[in-house]
Amino acid sequence: MKATIRTALAGLVVVMISAGAASAQAPEVVQRQDIMKANAASMRVLVPMARGDQPFNGMAAAQAATAIAESAQRAKALFPSAATAGGTRAQPAIWERKSEFEGYFDRISEAARNAARFAAAGDEAAFKGAFPAIGQTCVACHTPFQRPAN
Repeated sequence: MKATIRTALAGLVVVMISAGAASAQAPEVVQRQDIMKANAASMRVLVPMARGDQPFNGMAAAQAATAIAESAQRAKALFPSAATAGGTRAQPAIWERKSEFEGYFDRISEAARNAARFAAAGDEAAFKGAFPAIGQTCVACHTPFQRPAN
């Protein structure tokens, strides 16, 4: 019984420390992580439609692609200095090659707006043709500017 209580208390301490560490992050870090999570959710809507694994829904695809386009422009401002990299997968190259890095946000925004335009028009074939540029831009940016997941 005492061992169970000790284990529970140890677990609680770990949770509290983790929560404290998360709240100690710069607001920019939290905001950009939220944006990237939202982008992942948008991609979970878009990818199955682009692959033909789910029926095409122009309205849903347009909303998801537009969300990515808009978040790209917001995210650009959320990497103000290397001091906001602590505890994240952000590479120092972000701040060493800032204009190149920010250019990826412009490219993904453009690619997502293009896909959204086709989706909103109900043009499934054009949407499927435009969609790969979104993922390709994500990968092209993540490769030099994000540390691999452990």
